[in-house]
Amino acid sequence: MAKKIVIIGAGPVGCYTARFLKVYGFDPLLIEEHAEVGRPVHCTGLVGEKVFSERWPVKLPTSAIINTINGAVIHLDGQNFIIKRKRVAYVIDREKFDKGLSQGLNILYQNKFLGLEKTKSGYVISTDKDNIPADIVIGADGANSAVRRIISQEENIRHFKGVQFRIRTKIKREDLVGVFLRKPSFFWIVPEGDGVMRVGTISDNPFKDLDSFIKEGLVKGEILERFGGLVSVGICKNTVKDGIALVGDAACQLKPLSYGGIYFGLKSAEILAACIKDNKLGQYDSLWKQRLASEIRMGLKAKDIYNSLSDEELEMIFRLLKSQRRLIEKVGDFESHSRMLLALVKKPQLYSQFGKVLQIIIRKLF
Repeated sequence: MAKKIVIIGAGPVGCYTARFLKVYGFDPLLIEEHAEVGRPVHCTGLVGEKVFSERWPVKLPTSAIINTINGAVIHLDGQNFIIKRKRVAYVIDREKFDKGLSQGLNILYQNKFLGLEKTKSGYVISTDKDNIPADIVIGADGANSAVRRIISQEENIRHFKGVQFRIRTKIKREDLVGVFLRKPSFFWIVPEGDGVMRVGTISDNPFKDLDSFIKEGLVKGEILERFGGLVSVGICKNTVKDGIALVGDAACQLKPLSYGGIYFGLKSAEILAACIKDNKLGQYDSLWKQRLASEIRMGLKAKDIYNSLSDEELEMIFRLLKSQRRLIEKVGDFESHSRMLLALVKKPQLYSQFGKVLQIIIRKLF
Protein backbone atom coordinates (compact mmCIF):
# COMPACT_ATOMS: atom_id res chain seq x y z
CA MET A 1 0.00 0.00 0.00
CA ALA A 2 1.30 3.47 -0.93
CA LYS A 3 2.64 5.61 1.89
CA LYS A 4 0.49 8.55 3.00
CA ILE A 5 2.87 11.48 3.10
CA VAL A 6 1.75 14.80 4.55
CA ILE A 7 3.89 17.94 4.23
CA ILE A 8 3.27 20.80 6.64
CA GLY A 9 3.87 24.06 4.77
CA ALA A 10 3.51 24.86 1.06
CA GLY A 11 6.47 27.21 0.71
CA PRO A 12 9.04 26.65 -2.05
CA VAL A 13 10.89 23.83 -0.29
CA GLY A 14 7.67 22.08 0.78
CA CYS A 15 6.32 22.30 -2.77
CA TYR A 16 9.60 21.17 -4.30
CA THR A 17 9.70 18.18 -1.93
CA ALA A 18 6.17 17.27 -2.98
CA ARG A 19 6.99 17.57 -6.69
CA PHE A 20 10.06 15.39 -6.24
CA LEU A 21 8.01 12.79 -4.39
CA LYS A 22 5.49 12.79 -7.26
CA VAL A 23 8.35 11.93 -9.63
CA TYR A 24 8.91 8.86 -7.46
CA GLY A 25 5.24 7.87 -7.69
CA PHE A 26 3.95 9.25 -4.37
CA ASP A 27 0.95 11.56 -4.00
CA PRO A 28 1.75 13.77 -0.99
CA LEU A 29 -0.72 16.13 0.63
CA LEU A 30 0.44 19.62 1.61
CA ILE A 31 -1.19 21.48 4.48
CA GLU A 32 -1.00 25.28 4.19
CA GLU A 33 -2.36 27.67 6.79
CA HIS A 34 -2.81 30.56 4.33
CA ALA A 35 -5.42 30.93 1.60
CA GLU A 36 -2.85 30.73 -1.21
CA VAL A 37 0.76 29.83 -1.95
CA GLY A 38 3.32 32.64 -2.02
CA ARG A 39 1.56 35.10 0.27
CA PRO A 40 2.52 36.66 2.58
CA VAL A 41 6.10 37.16 1.35
CA HIS A 42 8.88 36.82 3.95
CA CYS A 43 11.96 36.56 1.73
CA THR A 44 14.44 38.95 0.11
CA GLY A 45 14.05 37.08 -3.17
CA LEU A 46 17.76 37.07 -4.05
CA VAL A 47 19.01 33.64 -5.13
CA GLY A 48 22.37 32.46 -6.46
CA GLU A 49 22.70 31.53 -10.10
CA LYS A 50 22.98 27.82 -9.19
CA VAL A 51 19.28 27.80 -8.33
CA PHE A 52 18.57 28.09 -12.05
CA SER A 53 21.78 26.90 -13.73
CA GLU A 54 22.00 23.46 -12.12
CA ARG A 55 20.12 20.53 -13.61
CA TRP A 56 17.26 19.87 -11.23
CA PRO A 57 15.11 16.76 -11.70
CA VAL A 58 12.08 19.03 -11.23
CA LYS A 59 11.92 22.11 -13.45
CA LEU A 60 12.05 25.42 -11.57
CA PRO A 61 9.91 28.37 -12.75
CA THR A 62 12.42 30.61 -14.56
CA SER A 63 9.54 32.97 -15.39
CA ALA A 64 9.85 34.17 -11.77
CA ILE A 65 13.21 35.86 -12.54
CA ILE A 66 12.70 39.63 -12.67
CA ASN A 67 16.31 40.91 -12.54
CA THR A 68 19.86 39.66 -13.08
CA ILE A 69 22.61 40.63 -10.63
CA ASN A 70 26.19 41.13 -11.85
CA GLY A 71 27.93 41.99 -8.60
CA ALA A 72 27.78 43.85 -5.31
CA VAL A 73 28.88 47.15 -3.78
CA ILE A 74 30.27 46.67 -0.26
CA HIS A 75 30.00 49.71 2.04
CA LEU A 76 31.57 50.63 5.37
CA ASP A 77 31.50 54.12 6.93
CA GLY A 78 31.33 56.03 3.67
CA GLN A 79 33.86 53.80 1.88
CA ASN A 80 32.91 51.24 -0.74
CA PHE A 81 34.23 48.91 -3.42
CA ILE A 82 32.64 46.82 -6.16
CA ILE A 83 32.84 43.07 -6.69
CA LYS A 84 31.83 42.16 -10.24
CA ARG A 85 30.55 38.75 -11.31
CA LYS A 86 28.36 38.22 -14.37
CA ARG A 87 25.01 36.61 -13.53
CA VAL A 88 26.10 35.79 -9.98
CA ALA A 89 22.51 35.94 -8.76
CA TYR A 90 18.91 36.59 -9.71
CA VAL A 91 16.12 38.57 -8.11
CA ILE A 92 12.90 36.59 -8.20
CA ASP A 93 9.23 37.27 -7.69
CA ARG A 94 8.78 34.95 -4.73
CA GLU A 95 5.02 34.74 -5.12
CA LYS A 96 5.38 33.71 -8.76
CA PHE A 97 8.22 31.29 -7.89
CA ASP A 98 6.23 29.59 -5.15
CA LYS A 99 3.04 29.42 -7.19
CA GLY A 100 4.96 27.91 -10.10
CA LEU A 101 6.30 25.16 -7.86
CA SER A 102 2.81 24.50 -6.46
CA GLN A 103 1.19 23.70 -9.81
CA GLY A 104 -0.43 20.28 -9.90
CA LEU A 105 0.04 19.59 -6.20
CA ASN A 106 -2.59 18.44 -3.72
CA ILE A 107 -2.77 21.33 -1.23
CA LEU A 108 -5.22 21.77 1.63
CA TYR A 109 -5.45 25.52 2.21
CA GLN A 110 -6.46 27.49 5.32
CA ASN A 111 -5.61 24.63 7.64
CA LYS A 112 -3.37 25.58 10.52
CA PHE A 113 -1.22 22.76 11.91
CA LEU A 114 -1.93 22.23 15.61
CA GLY A 115 -0.08 19.01 16.39
CA LEU A 116 0.06 15.30 15.79
CA GLU A 117 -0.57 12.08 17.63
CA LYS A 118 1.17 8.73 17.22
CA THR A 119 -1.07 5.80 16.31
CA LYS A 120 -0.41 2.08 15.74
CA SER A 121 -0.01 2.60 12.00
CA GLY A 122 1.41 6.13 11.80
CA TYR A 123 0.15 9.55 12.83
CA VAL A 124 -2.99 11.64 12.99
CA ILE A 125 -2.31 15.29 12.18
CA SER A 126 -4.60 17.84 13.80
CA THR A 127 -5.38 21.16 12.12
CA ASP A 128 -7.92 23.78 13.09
CA LYS A 129 -10.26 22.24 10.49
CA ASP A 130 -9.63 18.50 10.34
CA ASN A 131 -7.79 15.36 11.45
CA ILE A 132 -5.57 13.85 8.76
CA PRO A 133 -3.89 10.40 8.82
CA ALA A 134 -0.27 10.05 7.70
CA ASP A 135 2.47 7.44 7.53
CA ILE A 136 5.21 10.06 7.09
CA VAL A 137 5.08 13.70 8.23
CA ILE A 138 7.40 16.32 6.73
CA GLY A 139 7.84 19.65 8.49
CA ALA A 140 8.44 22.34 5.88
CA ASP A 141 6.80 24.96 8.07
CA GLY A 142 9.56 27.55 8.14
CA ALA A 143 11.81 29.16 10.73
CA ASN A 144 9.23 29.03 13.52
CA SER A 145 8.55 25.36 12.85
CA ALA A 146 6.00 23.68 15.08
CA VAL A 147 7.10 20.28 13.74
CA ARG A 148 10.70 21.00 14.76
CA ARG A 149 9.63 21.58 18.34
CA ILE A 150 8.07 18.12 18.37
CA ILE A 151 11.16 16.15 17.32
CA SER A 152 14.21 18.33 17.99
CA GLN A 153 15.58 20.30 20.91
CA GLU A 154 16.36 23.93 20.10
CA GLU A 155 19.25 24.68 22.44
CA ASN A 156 21.63 25.25 19.51
CA ILE A 157 19.19 27.27 17.39
CA ARG A 158 19.28 31.07 17.29
CA HIS A 159 16.33 33.15 16.09
CA PHE A 160 16.56 36.52 14.37
CA LYS A 161 13.95 38.94 13.05
CA GLY A 162 14.15 40.41 9.58
CA VAL A 163 12.37 43.33 7.93
CA GLN A 164 12.33 44.48 4.32
CA PHE A 165 10.81 47.49 2.57
CA ARG A 166 10.07 47.78 -1.14
CA ILE A 167 10.94 51.33 -2.19
CA ARG A 168 10.41 53.13 -5.48
CA THR A 169 13.42 55.30 -6.22
CA LYS A 170 16.09 56.21 -8.77
CA ILE A 171 18.77 53.53 -9.03
CA LYS A 172 22.13 54.08 -10.77
CA ARG A 173 22.92 50.40 -11.29
CA GLU A 174 20.03 47.96 -11.28
CA ASP A 175 22.42 45.00 -11.67
CA LEU A 176 24.38 45.54 -8.42
CA VAL A 177 23.35 44.60 -4.89
CA GLY A 178 24.35 46.94 -2.06
CA VAL A 179 25.68 45.57 1.25
CA PHE A 180 26.21 47.99 4.17
CA LEU A 181 28.29 46.51 7.00
CA ARG A 182 26.81 47.59 10.32
CA LYS A 183 27.41 45.42 13.37
CA PRO A 184 25.87 43.25 14.63
CA SER A 185 24.34 42.63 11.21
CA PHE A 186 24.19 44.41 7.85
CA PHE A 187 21.75 46.17 5.55
CA TRP A 188 21.03 45.12 2.00
CA ILE A 189 19.74 46.89 -1.08
CA VAL A 190 18.50 44.54 -3.78
CA PRO A 191 17.37 46.16 -7.05
CA GLU A 192 14.15 44.57 -8.20
CA GLY A 193 14.07 46.43 -11.52
CA ASP A 194 11.89 49.20 -12.96
CA GLY A 195 13.01 51.66 -10.29
CA VAL A 196 12.12 49.50 -7.27
CA MET A 197 14.56 48.27 -4.63
CA ARG A 198 14.26 45.91 -1.68
CA VAL A 199 15.95 47.32 1.42
CA GLY A 200 16.23 45.27 4.58
CA THR A 201 18.11 44.07 7.62
CA ILE A 202 18.07 41.35 10.26
CA SER A 203 18.59 42.35 13.88
CA ASP A 204 17.02 42.39 17.35
CA ASN A 205 14.98 45.46 16.44
CA PRO A 206 14.86 45.47 12.63
CA PHE A 207 11.99 47.95 12.09
CA LYS A 208 13.74 50.59 14.20
CA ASP A 209 17.15 49.87 12.64
CA LEU A 210 15.83 49.95 9.07
CA ASP A 211 13.89 53.14 9.71
CA SER A 212 17.06 54.79 11.07
CA PHE A 213 19.08 53.55 8.10
CA ILE A 214 16.60 55.06 5.64
CA LYS A 215 16.50 58.37 7.57
CA GLU A 216 20.25 58.70 7.07
CA GLY A 217 19.42 59.57 3.47
CA LEU A 218 21.26 56.66 1.84
CA VAL A 219 17.93 55.47 0.44
CA LYS A 220 15.26 57.89 -0.70
CA GLY A 221 11.91 57.17 -2.25
CA GLU A 222 8.34 56.03 -1.75
CA ILE A 223 7.86 53.01 0.50
CA LEU A 224 5.52 50.67 -1.38
CA GLU A 225 5.40 47.72 1.00
CA ARG A 226 6.72 46.56 4.37
CA PHE A 227 7.07 42.97 5.48
CA GLY A 228 9.03 40.93 7.98
CA GLY A 229 9.78 37.43 9.11
CA LEU A 230 11.84 35.16 11.33
CA VAL A 231 15.03 33.27 10.53
CA SER A 232 16.52 30.46 12.58
CA VAL A 233 20.20 29.51 12.29
CA GLY A 234 22.15 26.62 13.75
CA ILE A 235 22.42 22.87 13.39
CA CYS A 236 19.32 20.95 14.43
CA LYS A 237 20.21 17.97 16.62
CA ASN A 238 17.56 15.83 14.93
CA THR A 239 15.88 16.40 11.58
CA VAL A 240 14.29 12.95 11.38
CA LYS A 241 12.66 10.84 14.05
CA ASP A 242 10.08 8.05 13.97
CA GLY A 243 8.69 8.86 10.53
CA ILE A 244 8.84 12.67 10.96
CA ALA A 245 11.36 14.76 9.01
CA LEU A 246 12.27 18.43 8.70
CA VAL A 247 13.35 20.24 5.54
CA GLY A 248 14.19 23.81 4.51
CA ASP A 249 14.09 26.60 7.09
CA ALA A 250 12.40 24.22 9.54
CA ALA A 251 15.67 22.24 9.55
CA CYS A 252 17.83 25.42 9.58
CA GLN A 253 19.14 24.50 6.12
CA LEU A 254 20.36 27.99 5.31
CA LYS A 255 23.53 30.10 5.16
CA PRO A 256 24.12 31.81 8.53
CA LEU A 257 25.98 34.78 7.02
CA SER A 258 23.38 35.84 4.45
CA TYR A 259 20.36 33.89 5.76
CA GLY A 260 19.59 32.56 2.25
CA GLY A 261 17.96 29.14 2.28
CA ILE A 262 16.45 28.33 -1.12
CA TYR A 263 19.42 26.43 -2.57
CA PHE A 264 20.20 24.46 0.60
CA GLY A 265 16.51 23.67 1.03
CA LEU A 266 16.11 22.36 -2.51
CA LYS A 267 19.22 20.18 -2.20
CA SER A 268 17.98 18.75 1.09
CA ALA A 269 14.53 18.11 -0.39
CA GLU A 270 16.15 15.92 -3.05
CA ILE A 271 17.95 13.91 -0.38
CA LEU A 272 14.77 13.57 1.68
CA ALA A 273 12.66 12.40 -1.26
CA ALA A 274 15.31 9.84 -2.25
CA CYS A 275 15.44 8.49 1.31
CA ILE A 276 11.66 8.05 1.31
CA LYS A 277 11.77 6.32 -2.09
CA ASP A 278 14.46 3.91 -0.89
CA ASN A 279 12.66 3.29 2.41
CA LYS A 280 15.68 4.72 4.28
CA LEU A 281 14.17 7.77 5.93
CA GLY A 282 16.29 7.24 9.03
CA GLN A 283 19.43 8.05 7.01
CA TYR A 284 18.19 11.48 5.91
CA ASP A 285 19.71 13.45 8.81
CA SER A 286 23.24 12.11 8.28
CA LEU A 287 23.05 12.35 4.47
CA TRP A 288 22.02 16.00 4.23
CA LYS A 289 24.49 16.95 6.95
CA GLN A 290 27.31 15.23 5.03
CA ARG A 291 26.42 17.50 2.11
CA LEU A 292 25.75 20.83 3.87
CA ALA A 293 26.53 20.85 7.61
CA SER A 294 30.22 21.80 7.29
CA GLU A 295 29.26 24.88 5.27
CA ILE A 296 26.62 25.84 7.84
CA ARG A 297 29.09 25.37 10.72
CA MET A 298 31.68 27.50 8.93
CA GLY A 299 29.04 30.18 8.39
CA LEU A 300 28.10 30.11 12.08
CA LYS A 301 31.75 30.60 13.07
CA ALA A 302 32.18 33.40 10.53
CA LYS A 303 29.05 35.09 11.88
CA ASP A 304 30.46 34.90 15.43
CA ILE A 305 33.77 36.34 14.21
CA TYR A 306 31.96 39.27 12.56
CA ASN A 307 29.99 39.99 15.73
CA SER A 308 33.13 39.92 17.90
CA LEU A 309 35.20 42.31 15.78
CA SER A 310 36.12 45.73 17.10
CA ASP A 311 35.53 48.74 14.84
CA GLU A 312 39.23 48.75 14.01
CA GLU A 313 39.22 45.05 13.14
CA LEU A 314 36.09 45.43 11.00
CA GLU A 315 37.79 48.23 9.09
CA MET A 316 40.79 45.94 8.55
CA ILE A 317 38.49 43.20 7.23
CA PHE A 318 36.95 45.72 4.85
CA ARG A 319 40.39 46.77 3.57
CA LEU A 320 41.40 43.12 3.22
CA LEU A 321 38.33 42.32 1.14
CA LYS A 322 38.81 45.46 -0.96
CA SER A 323 42.43 44.55 -1.69
CA GLN A 324 41.40 41.03 -2.69
CA ARG A 325 38.30 41.80 -4.72
CA ARG A 326 39.80 40.12 -7.82
CA LEU A 327 40.35 36.92 -5.84
CA ILE A 328 36.81 37.13 -4.51
CA GLU A 329 35.47 37.60 -8.03
CA LYS A 330 37.38 34.48 -9.09
CA VAL A 331 36.70 32.04 -6.24
CA GLY A 332 33.64 33.47 -4.52
CA ASP A 333 30.64 31.17 -4.45
CA PHE A 334 27.16 32.47 -3.62
CA GLU A 335 26.26 29.14 -1.99
CA SER A 336 29.64 28.42 -0.34
CA HIS A 337 31.05 31.33 1.64
CA SER A 338 33.79 29.08 3.05
CA ARG A 339 35.57 28.96 -0.34
CA MET A 340 36.37 32.67 -0.13
CA LEU A 341 37.42 32.50 3.54
CA LEU A 342 39.75 29.57 2.90
CA ALA A 343 41.25 31.25 -0.17
CA LEU A 344 42.07 34.35 1.87
CA VAL A 345 43.72 32.60 4.82
CA LYS A 346 45.80 30.44 2.44
CA LYS A 347 47.40 33.47 0.76
CA PRO A 348 50.71 34.03 2.63
CA GLN A 349 51.52 37.41 1.06
CA LEU A 350 48.56 38.94 2.90
CA TYR A 351 49.99 38.28 6.35
CA SER A 352 52.47 41.17 6.28
CA GLN A 353 49.61 43.68 6.02
CA PHE A 354 46.61 41.84 7.47
CA GLY A 355 48.25 39.29 9.76
CA LYS A 356 46.39 40.38 12.89
CA VAL A 357 42.90 40.01 11.45
CA LEU A 358 43.79 36.83 9.53
CA GLN A 359 45.02 35.26 12.77
CA ILE A 360 41.67 36.12 14.36
CA ILE A 361 39.84 34.41 11.50
CA ILE A 362 42.05 31.31 11.59
CA ARG A 363 41.87 30.97 15.37
CA LYS A 364 38.08 31.16 15.47
CA LEU A 365 37.37 29.16 12.32
CA PHE A 366 39.66 26.25 13.10
